[in-house]
Amino acid sequence: MSNTLTTLTLVTLAVGTALIICRLTGSRLRRRLMARLWHAVHVDALTGLPNRAGALEELGRWHTDHRPLSLGFADLDQFKALNDTHGHEVGDRALQHIALVLRTHLPDTFAARIHGDEFVFAWHALLTDALAHAWHIRHLVSAHPLRLPDGELVELRMSIGVAERGLTTDLRLLMHHADLAMHDAKTSGSGCAPYNPQHRATAVTPRPALRARERRHHPAPAPGSPKS
Repeated sequence: MSNTLTTLTLVTLAVGTALIICRLTGSRLRRRLMARLWHAVHVDALTGLPNRAGALEELGRWHTDHRPLSLGFADLDQFKALNDTHGHEVGDRALQHIALVLRTHLPDTFAARIHGDEFVFAWHALLTDALAHAWHIRHLVSAHPLRLPDGELVELRMSIGVAERGLTTDLRLLMHHADLAMHDAKTSGSGCAPYNPQHRATAVTPRPALRARERRHHPAPAPGSPKS
């Protein structure tokens, strides 16, 4: 009888232990799957930088901070020409190269790739200091050209617009202000530009005009021709 009880006790303990192990294993598996899902949703697969969703989540936390906040919105110059000349694989390598330069030389600067060749930066700084940071990033990127397999060096340049939180309490609108400033920097060729209050942007709307690289592929109609 005692042997039977001992056997039942051992079986019960074994089953209980197995259930606990299964629960722990399942919990760990769920955590791993959730971590992978979060990474897929919030991290850019090409560069390893935060993507748009990751940027909005992180900057949402920054936005609740009482410290100054400025955003930089960057776009690569002549990126389509780079793709057309060397191929999209080299274009991808250029984006990876920029991400590596940023991580290596500016590890404390928030940087995200939100779409194509567009990047967003963030600083706990007022506009003047943020512009200085933007100029530093632009010089840093151009000072580290991409080396192609044949040894050719390709210089990369950014146009960066900067806006500070003082003009809006809406994060997406702040990003839009920086985007408009980047558009001004690109069309003027100035390299970096602050948000111009004359835009009077109170809502996120399309850019006021096609970018230079888009205009090249949408030429203006010849004089006298009917408008489409």
